[in-house]
Amino acid sequence: MNNAVKSVLAVAGAFVLAGCTTAQSPQAGGAKNMTFFITSTGVGKGADLGGIDGADQHCERLANAAGASGRTW
Repeated sequence: MNNAVKSVLAVAGAFVLAGCTTAQSPQAGGAKNMTFFITSTGVGKGADLGGIDGADQHCERLANAAGASGRTW
């Protein structure tokens, strides 16, 4: 795989991770009122999140851990 492809994949992975963030200390109303979250917590394999399904599962786990379950992130 050439460097250009690796760069594109790394940027795409960063955008996916930017779409899911956890709040370390939710403000008044708590995690139930969250409408979005951003995270820097990866899965330990760089930008390899296992495609869209893997990225969705990762965001779901993070949201559940933050107490913001019951939604599609």
